[in-house]
Amino acid sequence: MKLSCLFFFLCLLATAAFAQDVHLSQYYTSNLSLNPALTGNYDGDVRVILNYRTQWRQVTTSPFRTSMVSLEKKIKPFALGIIFINDQISLFNINTNKALVAASYEKALGENIISLGVQAGFIIRSSNLSGQTFPEQWDYQSGNFDISIPNQEAALQGNTSFPGINAGLGWTRTFNETKVQAGYALFNITRPQDGFLSTQKLPFRHVFNALAVKPLNNEITIIPRLLYMRTASASDFIVGTHLRKKLKTDTGIMLGAGYRGSTQNSDAVIAYAGIRYRRFDFGFSSDITISRLSKDSQKSAYEFSISYTTPSLFPSKFTIPCDRY
Repeated sequence: MKLSCLFFFLCLLATAAFAQDVHLSQYYTSNLSLNPALTGNYDGDVRVILNYRTQWRQVTTSPFRTSMVSLEKKIKPFALGIIFINDQISLFNINTNKALVAASYEKALGENIISLGVQAGFIIRSSNLSGQTFPEQWDYQSGNFDISIPNQEAALQGNTSFPGINAGLGWTRTFNETKVQAGYALFNITRPQDGFLSTQKLPFRHVFNALAVKPLNNEITIIPRLLYMRTASASDFIVGTHLRKKLKTDTGIMLGAGYRGSTQNSDAVIAYAGIRYRRFDFGFSSDITISRLSKDSQKSAYEFSISYTTPSLFPSKFTIPCDRY
């Protein structure tokens, strides 16, 4: 009952928040938005996560916001999950809602652990066209846009919905005391029609992630991470390292730094911090822009994450690296 109430409360928070397209600095806290094969990739039985991000507040009065809430449950050797995502670009009146369910299967092959995952659901995207203007609505006499003038966009739709199907593969192995994990996911497998023009199709999105968990001593662990994404001709990658320190049996802290960029441009330096208290994990990150936009926005994004994990009901000699602080 307590877990159900917590999940319901987080759903309300996620519904109340508005967001941009999914773009997290703390991507490692959200298995279901990173790779379906990572569903259930944590130490515990049930996990509930809330992620929230706000961006470009210094540039526009209507910042981009991203929020999501997810629930995962292990049923060995399977795991199930569901995620709700709300994205909004208020400046352009674009709102996107996603509801996706995921399932994964895990198999030990010698010293390797292989996981496969699939994800499916619906995506609903809407825009208030009445509040937008188009080139055909420019009035040369007044020097302003006039929304009473026909926009000549007969094929433009204010609302669109389409299915989302994704799949992923994961691999984990332990070398001495170092655990290494890598995964690949393919999003938008069916190339559904997207956008507000009926002929526009959503391109594939390729996602590769990797990490290593290396204990330095009984209290400190170092975790280097890598994320690379590519869709059409656009690319994005994040590299970073976290240091996790155990304070007590059920308490710990995490500090880290990262860098986001692409093959063409530099984007931001990222500062991470986290606290673990009992079964709760709290994370915070801040993006410090180093691109040409840095003159207008030196701290362009803030991000928060909260997760709650119940104790494991399925002890195993195999342990998958955990992203908890």
